[in-house]
Amino acid sequence: MNFVWDSCRGNETIIRKMIFGDIEDIKELLKVYGKSNLRKVFLDNFHRFQGRDKSYWQLILEVSDAQINLRARECFRKNTGIRYFP
Repeated sequence: MNFVWDSCRGNETIIRKMIFGDIEDIKELLKVYGKSNLRKVFLDNFHRFQGRDKSYWQLILEVSDAQINLRARECFRKNTGIRYFP
């Protein structure tokens, strides 16, 4: 699946794969980037994940509620209800 539909590269493509990817994309992400790098991307962009995606990646990456709450206090975007579609 093509996740580069514009000129965005790097973390943007990783986030798109995390949200829109299938199981093969997820396996590839874990293999290439590892849990620690994906955890950092997830926590830095937590506001962009909604519902099931948020819960799924929280479980897969072993992110605690305390870590999320700490990041949420630092990030005003966590409290908004608007979903970002790149």
